[in-house]
Amino acid sequence: MRHLVRRAFSTSTSVTKARGWRTYVDRFRDRPASHITAFAVLHEITAIAPLAAVYYALSYYQPPLIFPARILEEGNRYINKLRTYVGLKQLDADSPVLVHLATSYAIIKALAPVRIAASLALTPWTAKWCIVPVAKTIETLSKAVRSKFKP
Repeated sequence: MRHLVRRAFSTSTSVTKARGWRTYVDRFRDRPASHITAFAVLHEITAIAPLAAVYYALSYYQPPLIFPARILEEGNRYINKLRTYVGLKQLDADSPVLVHLATSYAIIKALAPVRIAASLALTPWTAKWCIVPVAKTIETLSKAVRSKFKP
């Protein structure tokens, strides 16, 4: 504890480099918008890509339905009314498409803690190598456009 107090009130001008997770905290303090943007992008990517993968896996393996076929037909009849209203083609009465969509959605929602952990882990890298370069490019281009059209 003494070394922490001494370090906090030290008059030394030497700067110690942050180690471990503190380096990410320092980067977040420097560029919070890029980290928040990176997290949001990663969070959406970890939802959309697995959603399609789970849906196609369910469509390929055709797991057995755990409820009566009557419920499936009734649900498809209701959805077919909506699909007709917006101009889409109707589904067959025994089509499992909606069941697979709903199941895929539920699986992805159940995996939310894993998705959030993965997004948090990849946020610093994504911010540094994807978001910041894109932001700098946009900034450079906007300065060039402004200087070109300046009266």
